[in-house]
Amino acid sequence: MVQDLGISFTTIRRDLLELEEQGMIIRVHGGAKPLRDKNVAEELLDEKLSENVIAKKEIAAKALDCIKKGETIFLDAGSNTYYLSQIIKPELELRILTNSIINAQELAKNGNNFVNILGGRFKLKTGAIIGYEAIKSIQQYSFDIAFLGVNAVDNHYNLYTTDDDEAQVKEQAIKQSRFAFALADRSKFNSKSFIKFASKNEVTVISED
Repeated sequence: MVQDLGISFTTIRRDLLELEEQGMIIRVHGGAKPLRDKNVAEELLDEKLSENVIAKKEIAAKALDCIKKGETIFLDAGSNTYYLSQIIKPELELRILTNSIINAQELAKNGNNFVNILGGRFKLKTGAIIGYEAIKSIQQYSFDIAFLGVNAVDNHYNLYTTDDDEAQVKEQAIKQSRFAFALADRSKFNSKSFIKFASKNEVTVISED
């Protein structure tokens, strides 16, 4: 490829870096690939957990820095929030509500004692608990911080998900929280999905950048 184009490896690496910074591509081993199509479809949770792992762990570390000891938090379902659940320690003495069974399991493994799970309908594809019961349950709580999963972030920092039931849970969590953060790795940017659940004046986006 270098010979065909008549340019150096250094030039290729520089150009790929610039394109990645502009949100047009994501670099992978051996080259690069375009970011997701403009409209994003839902992936299986197991697939998402194995994608962009380094970036998601960086995001989790940044999110952890936003938490103060003794706070009450909502931890949404999703792959980015999963990596946050892995590093929350009992020394923070948090009260945590989550709509994700695997997040609850990770929190319990770490020794966190005050973990509550929303009741409602379990969505196997994303591992989220959703529906009327979940909405009614979450209305009883008041959170210092909500950490939300997100499927897509457009150029105006509007946030999207693929399911209206999941969107309702996220919207309600934002209403019940003093601060709300969306955890989104770079691959989620410059795209949209089925339903918008928040805009940039409601939620702060934490990414690896």
